[in-house]
Amino acid sequence: MPPVNVQAIVLRRRPLGEADKVLTLFTREMGKISAIAKGARKPTSKLAGATETCVQARFHLAQGKTFWIVTQASVERARARLHRLLMNAASAIYVCELVDRLLEEGVPDEDLFDLLSGALDELETSDRPMWSLCLFENALMLQQGYTPVLDTCTRCGKPVDGEQIAFHPDAGGVLCASCARTATGTVKLSRLAWLTWRVLNAGGQADFPGEPSAGELEHAVHLHLRYHLDREMKSTQVLWQLRQELIG
Repeated sequence: MPPVNVQAIVLRRRPLGEADKVLTLFTREMGKISAIAKGARKPTSKLAGATETCVQARFHLAQGKTFWIVTQASVERARARLHRLLMNAASAIYVCELVDRLLEEGVPDEDLFDLLSGALDELETSDRPMWSLCLFENALMLQQGYTPVLDTCTRCGKPVDGEQIAFHPDAGGVLCASCARTATGTVKLSRLAWLTWRVLNAGGQADFPGEPSAGELEHAVHLHLRYHLDREMKSTQVLWQLRQELIG
């Protein structure tokens, strides 16, 4: 195969040998691929800056026996500020891991590429990284077809309303007061959190609802996504521990 020129986000990188890196790249043109950046761990390497997690760059690749080989790279979005903000950096690493788990090798998804790129840009400057992360997780669920049922009870079909709403991740949506009384594993949402979620899922723009509603919604969205993925990301524990220590 001839060399290719792709736009890519570095989802993950790991050391190889004394100086090389193995990269997991999410490319706009070819989807997720693996590539080797030879010598990229050397401080003087021209590839060093372009081969860090969360960086978006233009990569020139040559086909190797097993992996693509990075022959040249030029940074488009370094997102260097992420590494100076602990919560923002942890959130960015989490979203890259999340997308990595969702993607199949070699399957392009331009909509998801743009969603991830926008989320990383937002996280670089966000004063509320957990809220930015919540918006990304929810947009990701909509893009993947995991939209929760928020208007009617997922058990009996009755309309749902009230000052407190019970959300059941395993059921895929909300429960009415009657069904919630016999259910286990529900998450309580304030009316404001519930209404904000409905606006987001209808494609609208929602203002930050303030605490504790934002925290309720962040938790519920994450649990719903985790249920559909049937696994937790490795970076999640660190992320939520940081949230507890820094935000409460």
